[in-house]
Amino acid sequence: MMTEGPMVIVDAIHVVVAYDPAKWAAVPANNGGNSPTWQWGEELLVGFTMGDFAAPTSMHQTVADGPFVSWLARSRDAGESWETSAPTPYAGRAVTPTGVPKALDFAAPGFVLRVEGNGYHGNAGARWFAGQDRGATWRGPFGFGGLLEHPELEGMEFTARTGYVVNGPHDLFLFLSARQSFAGDSPQVWLADKTFLAQTTDGGKMFTFVSWVVGKDDPYRAVMPAPVRLSETEIVVALRRRSAEHNWVDVYGSADHGQSWVFVSKVGDTEDGNSHNGNPPAMVRTRDGRLCCVYGNRSRRQIIAWVSADSGATWGPEHVLREDFRSVNGQPDLGYPRLFSRPDGKLVAVYFWCTPERPQTHIEATIFDVPAV
Repeated sequence: MMTEGPMVIVDAIHVVVAYDPAKWAAVPANNGGNSPTWQWGEELLVGFTMGDFAAPTSMHQTVADGPFVSWLARSRDAGESWETSAPTPYAGRAVTPTGVPKALDFAAPGFVLRVEGNGYHGNAGARWFAGQDRGATWRGPFGFGGLLEHPELEGMEFTARTGYVVNGPHDLFLFLSARQSFAGDSPQVWLADKTFLAQTTDGGKMFTFVSWVVGKDDPYRAVMPAPVRLSETEIVVALRRRSAEHNWVDVYGSADHGQSWVFVSKVGDTEDGNSHNGNPPAMVRTRDGRLCCVYGNRSRRQIIAWVSADSGATWGPEHVLREDFRSVNGQPDLGYPRLFSRPDGKLVAVYFWCTPERPQTHIEATIFDVPAV
């Protein structure tokens, strides 16, 4: 259930995170986690992709064949200011994954994990990286310990981004995605892309297939999951959805610790039609226990927030966080947010954007109060 009538939030603060007029800085949702996995109080960590700037008539303002480098942006003051760096070792390197030499401590205060998959800028395959010091240094790439040979996944292309829930020191849920292989770049390829849940209970040495969040027989794309744990057994996850006609965000939920999943609600549309491939969601639990979901709407050139007071069963009204988009090539390439809940109760959305003053694609953040439901 949704409430009609968008509301523009007038007290939002916009901050430049990463900008270089000679570069294309974009797609945070391809590059790391949300609150709480990439957050330590007022310290926030965001990944993004950096490429060379170009202004083609196609969607992206970058040279199609790269090179692309995965960067990090860090704020130590809850999103008010940011510093950037290109860490190594990290995603995009043509290095064969290895096994984890010893069990990782997922519950360590500075633990952070990044998943890399096929099919998007600067990513080289099915691998993951981890660090124990809030992303200052990284280890990897690591493999998935036979996961992709599971009968449910065998022969499929691994397309995952980063979405995980820590269950204990050596116990971790990874929300991943895969799709059937088809010839060419046909709609079949995109619509076959589905989210599944995997688990490791030995600190990352082996991963097991747990469940499909959206089954392989579902006719629509369901990827780029943003998971939130509600209780010891309850988890909800927001998903990027696509049909041949339009794009939107759905929420699915599990009441049995990820063993099975049911549709909970539609949040909203990420496009009016299907010209620009929609947008992935970011979702977090607010300090007062509500859910907030943020995504970009490419056809309306907006960053949009929805809030739920009943664990995702209903949403609304729609709130517009940003609508001053202006790109140098006229294309509505935007969004892909990460979302953080600050200690003071405000939220921070980080996404890629263009403005009249900075029409090249770059990273910005919006700091805002949790909207009313």
